[in-house]
Amino acid sequence: MFSGGFILYYGGSLLILAVYAVLWQQILKKFPLTTAYSNRPLATILGMLWGAIFFHENITINQVAGAVVIILGIRMAVRADGQ
Repeated sequence: MFSGGFILYYGGSLLILAVYAVLWQQILKKFPLTTAYSNRPLATILGMLWGAIFFHENITINQVAGAVVIILGIRMAVRADGQ
C-alpha cells in the first residue's frame, strides 16, 4: 500500500488540492460569490478533458452535450449577475 508510486500519486493529489484551495480563495476575493460559484461546474468539463488526455478515456456525444449545457448555464448565470 505504501509503495513509492502510491506515495507519489497521493502526494501529488494533496498538492493539487492545496493549490486549488489557494486559487479558490483568490477567486472569491476578486469575483462576486454568485459568479464564482456558477463557474464551479467547469471542473466537470476539465475532469472529462483530463481523463481523455491522460487516461485515454472516450468522450461520448452525451458528455459533449452535457458540457454544452453546463457552459450555457454558466453563461446565463454570469450574464444575469452582471445586469
